Amino acid sequence: MKKRSNVTAAILSLALAGGMVIPAAGASAEQTAQATAPLENLALNKPYTFETPYPRDAHFGPKEDVYADDTGKQLTDGVYGGTSFSDKAYVGKLWQGYRTFKLDLGEPVTIQDIKVSTLQDLPNGIFFPDEISYSISENGKTWQHLGKVKSALPTTEKGPVKQTIAKTGVNTVARYVYMDIPAESWLFVDEIEVMGTRDKSGSKLKPNKAPKPDQGYPRPGSKQTGGIRDEVLIYTGEWQYQPSDWVSFKKEDFKPYVSYVDQDMKRKDFMFDGFLFLPLPALLDGTNYGSAGKPTNKGHFEKFLDRVFRDDYELGALNEAVKEAKADMPRRKYEAKVVIAIPYPRTDQSDFGDVDGDGISENLNVKEVGEAEATKNRLKVTKWYVDEVYKRWNAKNYSDLKLVSFYWFNEYIGHQLSAMEHEVLKQTGDYVRSRGATFQWIPYYFARGWNDWKENGFDAAAMQPNYYFHPDANVDRMSTIAQAAYDNGMGVEIELSDAALSDEKLRNRYYAYLDAGKEHKFMNKSYNVFYQQVKTLWKAAQSKTPIEREVYDRTYQYIKGKYKVTNPQELQALEQEEQDAE
Repeated sequence: MKKRSNVTAAILSLALAGGMVIPAAGASAEQTAQATAPLENLALNKPYTFETPYPRDAHFGPKEDVYADDTGKQLTDGVYGGTSFSDKAYVGKLWQGYRTFKLDLGEPVTIQDIKVSTLQDLPNGIFFPDEISYSISENGKTWQHLGKVKSALPTTEKGPVKQTIAKTGVNTVARYVYMDIPAESWLFVDEIEVMGTRDKSGSKLKPNKAPKPDQGYPRPGSKQTGGIRDEVLIYTGEWQYQPSDWVSFKKEDFKPYVSYVDQDMKRKDFMFDGFLFLPLPALLDGTNYGSAGKPTNKGHFEKFLDRVFRDDYELGALNEAVKEAKADMPRRKYEAKVVIAIPYPRTDQSDFGDVDGDGISENLNVKEVGEAEATKNRLKVTKWYVDEVYKRWNAKNYSDLKLVSFYWFNEYIGHQLSAMEHEVLKQTGDYVRSRGATFQWIPYYFARGWNDWKENGFDAAAMQPNYYFHPDANVDRMSTIAQAAYDNGMGVEIELSDAALSDEKLRNRYYAYLDAGKEHKFMNKSYNVFYQQVKTLWKAAQSKTPIEREVYDRTYQYIKGKYKVTNPQELQALEQEEQDAE
């Protein structure tokens, strides 16, 4: 397999290296000479910029410095690397969304091909960019967007293997080159070439507008979000410690989530209106509902649903908690909406179990049955699972809950696990919508596929900043994620753990999320998703320690759009901005 792919890469590279233009019939001698002039690398030894469009991340930036561009010309020096990422010819970039490459050729020339040489080495987390976006300009101000070129080699090719991704046949006069190159995990590039001729024989540049991203957060309460405004993650699962039922929710546990309560646990208002039920990833038998550990099977999927549909816990308990809250506050309008996770149908599962009643266990293993068969069987699993959820939901006939959405449990799009991962997602999303629900996703920090969430079949997505969990990350990461989320039509997940109740630094990191929501307006203009460490907000609500209780109170203020940032000067500036806008 590796040998065949290397040959494919070599053939592709040779094909892209060609650039002879066949002259039209009747062309003049001068035109013929220009057209048949040999192409040269016009970018050779030219300086450029190759950087993130956002501020350098304090956590990931230093890690990529190990593979830094030492000269500022390393990608245009004509030196190619081998298939080892340790080769000094490579420049490595880590996460942070994507990189912009900007090059000034010094003068207008005729550009024919723009080529990017990249490496893939899956065991070391190095991926080909899924696609590269190309643009050119004469003046560096107005641009002709040339479109995007996708990777030609399989996303599942283990490697190490090289590939040249190129925009060919440009034949346009320009001076500046601009590219957006995704960095989803590690991106390794060893050379960028601009092939053409030092004349103006090409077509005149025609400035146009590059496709704009979605722009704007998912509106709270919209159809896109299943009507949800503020969603909280509710985990359920096996727990090897005491109390053994800690990762479970009883009616009393739900009270401070359904309702805002005072320190005496008396209801004052409603709080969250969306409840995402998802499994604790690891099970005691070593299996995992995500992509780690051993693959789960039909029995594990059913075990999760058995827990979610219990009468005294999870959905049954939530229904009773909502019923009591509505009886206690009859004049306040409220609807509790439910989201249920779809565990990841693993591409390494050979014996999932029979889901279609034909007596044959579904084989999802791509390596054993191939991409097409594995995809068909994985879709059997997701559709069976959605049907099973509705079967159980209808049987329970909950009086005060509404099932509005399903959630994709894996936090990245596993293109490296299956070349047809996008088909599993798109068709699962279509099926979910055919049943009357929406399909949502919460990728981690710039996870693979983060900005293609809509093309992959989701109705709504929110990105995890992971700022809370990276102690060496600076607070400007919150601004970065807010900008990236807004530009790509996403929300922002707010993250919290029990440690915030006792650790001042972590508590302030949590408040930084709330501050960012106020500053960047996703507090009011987006649906909000809250991650917690099982029952963190329940603990905060019951605490008699003021700084711990404050975590709960500030969360409520945020949900209601009344939160004030922790920095008084910043608050004053924001209030002035709002007054000016009025």
